[in-house]
Amino acid sequence: MRIKVLLVIPNQEVQVVKIPPSLKFIKAFIGENLFRLKLNKDTILFANKDANLEDFNRIVGENIILGTFFVISIKNNCRVSMKKKDIRRYTNMFKLRKHKKKVDRYKEEYLEEYYSNQKEQKQKNAERNKKEIFKIAA
Repeated sequence: MRIKVLLVIPNQEVQVVKIPPSLKFIKAFIGENLFRLKLNKDTILFANKDANLEDFNRIVGENIILGTFFVISIKNNCRVSMKKKDIRRYTNMFKLRKHKKKVDRYKEEYLEEYYSNQKEQKQKNAERNKKEIFKIAA
């Protein structure tokens, strides 16, 4: 048995796909360390906690989702096929054009800050290493 879910890949439009309902398949496709975000009482977003920092995908509320994710319906704690109205609702919610500008702007700001912090950290480490070498040499 397969269920209808939404697959959202970075920089691509939302796709309706049929997948096995097993958690094992979801982990194999997305990654072992799952992040679950409840969108409403019947719908959960499954993403990878360990996704690459540069794979900004969509923004949901105050959460920035990294990497590929699934949107799946839940009924009685079981993963089930999404209804047509939910497919329409979440396809519209995750349209690429709605998120592209926000994600790009946030990505620029975040990565700029991230890389400047990395540069500062390298400079501090270089200075510390230099002092250590002078202590050992003295």
